[in-house]
Amino acid sequence: MKPLIEWPRSERRNIRGILTDIDDTLTTHRQLTPDVLAALAGLRQADLKLIAVTGRPTYWALPLLRLCGFDAVLAENGASAFWLDESGMQQSLFYADAPTRQKHRRALDAFAQTLRENFPHVPVAEDAPQRIGDLAFDIGENVPPLAPAQVDELLGFIRSHGFFAAASSIHAHASVTQFSKQAMSARILTDVFGVDDETARRHYVFIGDSGNDASMFAHYPHAIGVANVAPFLDKLPTPPAYVTRASFGAGFAEAANAILEART
Repeated sequence: MKPLIEWPRSERRNIRGILTDIDDTLTTHRQLTPDVLAALAGLRQADLKLIAVTGRPTYWALPLLRLCGFDAVLAENGASAFWLDESGMQQSLFYADAPTRQKHRRALDAFAQTLRENFPHVPVAEDAPQRIGDLAFDIGENVPPLAPAQVDELLGFIRSHGFFAAASSIHAHASVTQFSKQAMSARILTDVFGVDDETARRHYVFIGDSGNDASMFAHYPHAIGVANVAPFLDKLPTPPAYVTRASFGAGFAEAANAILEART
């Protein structure tokens, strides 16, 4: 990783869109701070595409889409996506049809009991009822953060029972189908916004902070980690190209301002 200040101005000037994680990247202790709201407004005024790519549940996506002015929101690490069409009508995409999702939910709910028996200190995440594709377990949102070795043990347990597993800074995720932030991002950029993957890699930046952002850090040459990515670097096969000085939302604002400053 290089300090963000070393990102060439000529590359920053050519950025056309931002894909961003939410928790601990856009937010600071689960809040949107004034500097982040100002940065989002500045990016919108500069006519840059804004897409949120989060591990948060599907039904968190709707207020994010409307209230934060995103062009699209991808939820559950790629299980679903929402956007507004040219007429302002909300559109959506899910990883599978309703009967398949219900079947997967029954399998995940049954597994939750097994996990609870083996990890009684790891509760199901409070946002679980709002999910359609995965099941999240709290590893640091409303409980004391688990040590890295404990997170690894938990993820191994999930995989040993035939599920796919991923972890963010606050949740461990189990799913029947493997989701990918990068694959869903590429699909939405291409199919909805007409931006092919080669163009996206040249002109879009991803900003994130943890292990479930690995596919995005690996795919986008202009990927940026906010400073609190540091504890997760050993979980990332490819680190982000650049890192901000500031952590959490202040790091996002730092990255946004670097892009905006290069356009003046």
